Amino acid sequence: MLNVIVLALVQIAIYFGVMLALFRYRRMLGIGMFFSALCGVTFAETYLATSVFLDVGPVSLSPGSVLLFPGKLFLLVLVYIREDAETVRQPIYGLLLGNLIITALIVLVGLQAPDTNAVAVTIISESAWLSVWGTFLLFVDCIAMIILYEKLSQLRLPLWVALWLTGAIILTADHLAFFSALHLFFDVPLSAFRDGFVGKMAVCLIYTTILWAYLRFMEHHEMGLGPDLRDVFVALTYRQRFEALDVVAKIDILTGARNRRALAEEGPRLVREATATGRPLSVLLVDIDAFKQVNDEYGHAAGDRALKFLVELIKSTLRDTDPVYRLGGDEFLIVLPNATANDANSIVEDLREAARDTAMPESPWSLHISIGKASTIEDGRSLDELLEAADKRLYRSKAHRPGRFAESPAPA
Repeated sequence: MLNVIVLALVQIAIYFGVMLALFRYRRMLGIGMFFSALCGVTFAETYLATSVFLDVGPVSLSPGSVLLFPGKLFLLVLVYIREDAETVRQPIYGLLLGNLIITALIVLVGLQAPDTNAVAVTIISESAWLSVWGTFLLFVDCIAMIILYEKLSQLRLPLWVALWLTGAIILTADHLAFFSALHLFFDVPLSAFRDGFVGKMAVCLIYTTILWAYLRFMEHHEMGLGPDLRDVFVALTYRQRFEALDVVAKIDILTGARNRRALAEEGPRLVREATATGRPLSVLLVDIDAFKQVNDEYGHAAGDRALKFLVELIKSTLRDTDPVYRLGGDEFLIVLPNATANDANSIVEDLREAARDTAMPESPWSLHISIGKASTIEDGRSLDELLEAADKRLYRSKAHRPGRFAESPAPA
C-alpha cells in the first residue's frame, strides 16, 4: 500500500511539475505548448480512467479519474488566474470539440462493426453515450470551477481556502453526476463512488497546496449585454479588464495616492457606514508649508519629489487600512476608520515627528507640513462637514509656525 501511495505522489509530482514548468515559461515557449500537453494528458486520463485501477488499502482508485482529471481542472483555474478568461476558454472549447469528435468517431466505428460482433457493438455504443455525458460534465465543470473561484475570490478568502473550496465543490458535484450515470445504466457498485470520492478529496488537498505554493512563490497572485458578452468567458474577461482599468483610474499617477475620483466614490460611503454603526472615524487634511516657494526656488521637479516623499512618509506611518487621497496640488486627505479624536491627535503627532525627523533625500530644504483634523460625530455626520471642519483647523495650523497642529476649530 505504501508503495502505491508513493508512486501516486511521484505521478502527481511529474504531471504537475512538467505542466507548471511549461506554464511558467509560457512567454518563452508559447502557451500553445502548455495547451497541447494538457490535451495530450487528457487522452491518457480517459484511457486510464477505464482500464487501470490501483488498490490503496480497502480503496480501489483509477489514476485517470482521481489523479489526472482533478489536476486538469486546477491547471485551467491557474490559466484563468494568471492570464484571463479569454485565454482559458481556448483549451476548454478545444477539449469540448475534441471529445465530441472522438464520440462521433466511436459511433461511426460502431456502425462499421460486423453485425455478428454484437458484444463489440454494445461496448462501443455504451462508450459513446458515456463519452457524451462525460464531455458535457467536463464543459460544465470547467466553466463552473472558474465562476466559483471568481465568486469565492470576491469574498476576500485566503488563496489556499478559495482554491480548495473551488476544487472540493466542483469535484464533488462532478463525481455525483458521473457516478449516477454509471450506477443507473451500468450497475457500478456504490463502493466505487466511495473510493473515487475519497481519492479525489485527498488529491484536491495536494493540488491545492501545490498550486498555492506556485502562485505564492513563483508567480505572485495579483487580474442589455451585446452579443459579444453572451459568451461567459468574454464577460469575465471584460469584467477583469474593466476592474483593472478602474483601479488605475483611481490612482494619482505622480504620488501613488488615491485621487479625487476615488474619494468621491469611497469617502461618503466610509463616513456613512461609520455614523450608521456608531464606529468612530476621523479625517486629516495635510499639506506642505510654502510649497509654492519650493516650486519657485528649486523647480517643479523638486516639488514633485516632495509630494512623493510626503505620501511615502504618510503610508509608512499609518495603517494599511487608512486610505490616502490627493485632493490636488500639495493637499492630501487621510481617512482613519475606527479612529477617535484622541486617536487622530496621536496620529497627527506621529506624522509631525516623522516629517521633522526624516530628511528628504537629495533636497536642500526640510519638509514642513500643516495638518487639520475632524472626527465623527462631534465635527459632522457627512464627508463634506468633516472636510469643512478639517479645513478650518488646517488654516489655523498655518497661522502658527510651520508644522504646527491646531487642536481646536477655528471660530466661525
